[in-house]
Amino acid sequence: MSTFIELEIQNLLNETSDLDEVAARLISSLDSSPEQVSLDNINALARFLNLSGRHLQLANFVIKHLDNESFPVPWPYFMEALGHASLELDERVIAALIEGIQESESENEAARSLALNSRSALLGEWRSNRKYRIHKDFLNNKKHLLDQLITLRTQQLYEQEKVLLARLQKLYPGDNDVNNEVREHRQRHALEILARRSPRARDPKPEELSPKDPEVEKVLLILLQNLRDHAEQDPDMAFDFAIAAFMLEGYETALDILQFCDPSESLAWFRLEVLLQCRRFIELLNEISQVELAYSHEPETFFATAYLRAQAMWGIGQKHTAVEILEGLLASRPQYRAGSALLSIWSGQ
Repeated sequence: MSTFIELEIQNLLNETSDLDEVAARLISSLDSSPEQVSLDNINALARFLNLSGRHLQLANFVIKHLDNESFPVPWPYFMEALGHASLELDERVIAALIEGIQESESENEAARSLALNSRSALLGEWRSNRKYRIHKDFLNNKKHLLDQLITLRTQQLYEQEKVLLARLQKLYPGDNDVNNEVREHRQRHALEILARRSPRARDPKPEELSPKDPEVEKVLLILLQNLRDHAEQDPDMAFDFAIAAFMLEGYETALDILQFCDPSESLAWFRLEVLLQCRRFIELLNEISQVELAYSHEPETFFATAYLRAQAMWGIGQKHTAVEILEGLLASRPQYRAGSALLSIWSGQ
């Protein structure tokens, strides 16, 4: 709600553009209406006088009322006015000013102004203390809100959690803790959607397939992007994130994530599987050769690479060669069920 002085300012500015006249009439109005002398009205007057460059009028107005113990001194605005007005401020005046601030226990309010900090080390100290308290309150408030977030999460109140996260983002833009909570919230929601969807998605027959749900696809894309971002930030977990993306059928994302992983035998074999699912058959054939050389001492290498090579050859249209490779594999290992099943599928095509 607007204060008495704010309404007066609006009315007077509608009547005249002479700011000196507006300032004089505002001061006169307050002087003649003791019942309107409140901190809100005084602050409103002080803001107007300082912003309009009437620093001397504000300084004189406050000085005139300093002897009145009930007068609410607008300390930060008064100090700004003193700093900008053409007044002589010797050490005696500064000392009196500090004494008045201390007597009214207004150090925190006075510290909002920078105007006279160079005139007293104590004023600078008050401002440093104020900044420390603000920062402490900032952190305490964030912790309190994050604690509320955990409570909402525990109670599975998704919408309330979403509203609180939006508030946190507004209050603490760019904060890493808040950003991490937002990403975690999106990922968890995405996983819940996918979990609800998965029973209907198991082993569907071609004729039963329905168009993809745009909302689910949108959430899935967000989840995959978050997995990729986390992998870049935390390379030690990149391999796990790649597997998660692979299980969500985000094969290209899984391949992108693998760039952050340290070289290992597990990485080499998993990369072959990802390349196959990405249908990057030429790259797959090239890397199969590298894996065969690197792990030729392991007996299973021949069978595993033969199975992958057959699928790559089938993918590039070399179907006869693919069948020959698979038949050769099955001749050496008849019990290789995956190979038998794949050959049966190909035979039907």
